Amino acid sequence: MVISIRLGKFPYTYLRTIMMKKNLLSRQDYDKILKMTPNEIGKYLEEFEYKKEVDELAMDYKGIELVERTLQLNLGNNLGKLLRISSHNLKFLIKIYQKRYDIYNIKAILRSKFNNMPVEDAKKHLSPISVEKKDFFDKLIAQKTVEEVISGLGFLGENQLRSAAEHFKNNKSLMYIENTLDRYYFRFVISQLAFLSSEGKLYKKFLLNEIDIMNIKLILRLKREGMPEQSIKELIFGFGNITKQDIDKMLKGDAAAVIKELGNTQFKEVAEKYSKTENINFTELEMDLDKFLLQQSKKLTRQHPLSVDIIMGYMFLKDIEVKNLTRIIKAKQLGLTEDFIEKTIVV
Repeated sequence: MVISIRLGKFPYTYLRTIMMKKNLLSRQDYDKILKMTPNEIGKYLEEFEYKKEVDELAMDYKGIELVERTLQLNLGNNLGKLLRISSHNLKFLIKIYQKRYDIYNIKAILRSKFNNMPVEDAKKHLSPISVEKKDFFDKLIAQKTVEEVISGLGFLGENQLRSAAEHFKNNKSLMYIENTLDRYYFRFVISQLAFLSSEGKLYKKFLLNEIDIMNIKLILRLKREGMPEQSIKELIFGFGNITKQDIDKMLKGDAAAVIKELGNTQFKEVAEKYSKTENINFTELEMDLDKFLLQQSKKLTRQHPLSVDIIMGYMFLKDIEVKNLTRIIKAKQLGLTEDFIEKTIVV
């Protein structure tokens, strides 16, 4: 017997989340930030909800590292606040979302081993947000090699672990294990959403859009790298809103064919922008797909403000804000132009 979890009506939590959403940066804030140096960005963020984290970290960190750590700590504090003001059933949904940070941290550890990064430096790249206990990540980061980290991922099936280890041994690439982790995460989330009553339907639709975008990006990137159709097919997520037939057509064609098939999906407006372009800017195309997802999350918060959708929409929007600010300060560090940086953020 399947037990359905009802999220119910929690106006206090929803109203508090609406107030938290009002603290997110606006388009005008981004316009100002794009003209600032990293140190100026850090000072500017103190005028918003980041002051507490800046004050806490300022003694130990300076410049870009201070801003990066401030962003991650603030994200963790905000999601922690959501958990504190939520009922048991709402906590269930929030932790489903937070599971993605476990995957983020595992990938960060794998990349640190791949690049022979010292343990203390690797720890700086971990998110403070996680569902798994700190001990789990401490054990992984203490491993010496990528293969040892893979063998420590006991939540994956034995066949998946063996395939991932063999693929890394033969190709010296993290693509397969990272894809396996993403596949695990989305299967986990969708399986958990099955226990929710009707309140989880819009979030599931949003999640399936996210899967579609990951599939589209994967197909376009791997086609440009010359990977055979069957090899790409093995990496595709077998679930989403785009039909299997449309995915198969994308796999068989070139980039123009992928754009053409997008015209038959919910990404029709994105497809129209690139359908008559001979030289496609794939970076801009990926950003437009991300912006589509951003607009979907904004719809969640606008159309159903006194429902669970405000919580899910807020978490995604906050996540985007942190990613945007991280991209900006890293690009500033590299001396990239304001015009270029503006094209890399999702607003």
